[in-house]
Order: sequence, then C-alpha cells, then structure tokens
Amino acid sequence: MQAVIIAGGKGTRLSPLTLRSPKPMLPLFERPFLSWMVERCKEVGLTDILMNIRYQATQIQDYFGDGQAFGVKIRYVIEKEALDTAGAMKLAEPYYTGEPLVVFNADILTNLDLRALMQAHKQTNAQATIALARVDDPTAFGLVELTDVTASEHSSTGTIQSFREKPTPEEAATLGIDTINAGTYVLNPEIFAQYPADQPLSFERTVFPNLLASQQKIAGFVWEGYWMDLGTPAKFYGAHLDILQGKMPFPLPEAMEERQPQVWVANNATIDPQAKMSGPCFVGENAKLGPEAEISSGVILGASGLIDRPLSPGIYPPGTVAV
Repeated sequence: MQAVIIAGGKGTRLSPLTLRSPKPMLPLFERPFLSWMVERCKEVGLTDILMNIRYQATQIQDYFGDGQAFGVKIRYVIEKEALDTAGAMKLAEPYYTGEPLVVFNADILTNLDLRALMQAHKQTNAQATIALARVDDPTAFGLVELTDVTASEHSSTGTIQSFREKPTPEEAATLGIDTINAGTYVLNPEIFAQYPADQPLSFERTVFPNLLASQQKIAGFVWEGYWMDLGTPAKFYGAHLDILQGKMPFPLPEAMEERQPQVWVANNATIDPQAKMSGPCFVGENAKLGPEAEISSGVILGASGLIDRPLSPGIYPPGTVAV
C-alpha cells in the first residue's frame, strides 16, 4: 500500500503558533509531529509516501527532503489553492500505483493499530475503510452509523450505513451512536476517477456519501484506544500531558529518565537539590533549574531553559529564561 499524508492545512485554530510553522511541524516534546507520522508509516511498511502540502510548504520539504534520511521515499503534492479534504487526493492521482492508499490527516495523535486497519480493508473487500473513534460528547462531531459489527479485543469492524450531521443532545441520546470519523482511511484509488482535477473535493460531503449512494461498501474500523485531534491549543497542550501520564505511547527524546512518577528529566539537565518538580512535567535537554525553581504539574520545559522561580502549567519553548 501507499501512504498519503494530508498536511496542507493552515492551522488557523492554532494561531499564532502556526504563523511561522505549518501545523504538522509543530513540535511534540521538541520533535515535529509530522516526523512521528512518517516514522509510524515506516514501522508498518508504508515506505512510499505522498505528502500533500500547501501552507509554508518549503519548510516541510526542507526538513524531509526525499525521505531517504528517514528510511522512506517521499514525493510532494503541492496545492496552489485549497482543494478541501479530498481534492489533494485527486491531485496526487498520477503517483498512484493501483494499490490501496492509507490516508492520514496530519493533526491526529492516536495509537491506532495500522496493520489491523489495513488487514480489515483487505478482509472486507470494501472500497473504503474509515477508522472510527468513540467520543463522550458526540454533539461536537458528525456521527457514523454501523451495521453488522464484529468485535475483537481492541477494535470492531462493521459496514457503514450512514453519516449523520452533528446531533443535538436530545438526538444524541436517542440515536445512541458515539462513533466519529477518526481521520485515517484506507481507500481504493479508483474511487477518485470520476472527479475532475484541480477542483475542491470533500471526503465528508461528497466522496463518502457518493459511495453509499452508489451502494459501494464502506467499512468502519472502530479503534478503542487513544485518539486526539490536535487542532486547538487546549488539545495540543493536553496531548503532552497524556503522553507524560502514559495514556498515549510516544517516543520522548533520548537520554530522558523518569526521576519520580511522571517527572521526566533529561540526563544532561542540571537540577539544584532545592528545586521542586511535580508530575506530570518535562524538563528538556541542557535545562538548568536553580534553588528557587518550582516546576509544577503540567509544565513542559524545552531544551536549554534557565529557571530559578516557580512556573505555572504550560509549554515553555527552548531557551526560556525565568529567574
């Protein structure tokens, strides 16, 4: 299979963090989120990667190049104008080999089992397989209704019967549906043949509804693990805390140690014996904490910070000085 990473969005909801950086390049623990996605593809054998880019595209190209340094092959599909969620897929069509496409939205943090998702697509003979997540409050999302569900230990697979608009609280209680589109798909490339190139195209409003209308099978793969949309500052920050608390497996920088529960400190950080730290927190490489430093629960301190006073919860970039 081939991988397609949709990474062209501007990340308006994360402004001003995205004024100088594309949303997928924002760092989680000083590592661009997009590099984690590329590594995730490589781990399951998805080494032929098409990357859709638009906003500050050269920053992504300069970082990844042709992908050789990351052990993969990367080719770029550059949008001149925004083409919506599926328009970039049509733009990438000349690069398709005919194999199924594993499609990623580049703002989703999840421990989704990609191998199981790809296997489900093969077994169901669907034209499209959509990863689904369960949410506590379905009123903030469009819902996906399944039939013929077969459950396994950490997931379940069924046939998608309908897509529903965001429900009111009353409708949500009546429907009893809590599954939403989780932003990862496996798609047969021929489903894009009917659409014109260089025109906006939406998965949610056009491609998926058209498949249902023409009675082509769409499978739903419900993942019971971790899922987070990083599209807002609160969720971006919350993802850091979830990682520190062990809710989501994510590789922290090398040479880190957990000095006390959920207190992660770089081995080369200098910590005064009088400094105080409370988990969950993170102290980056070459940071220095003086005797008056207090790293409270919820502090993410970047590399080379110099701290000698209390810090309130938040993310502090590399080179922060607070004395």
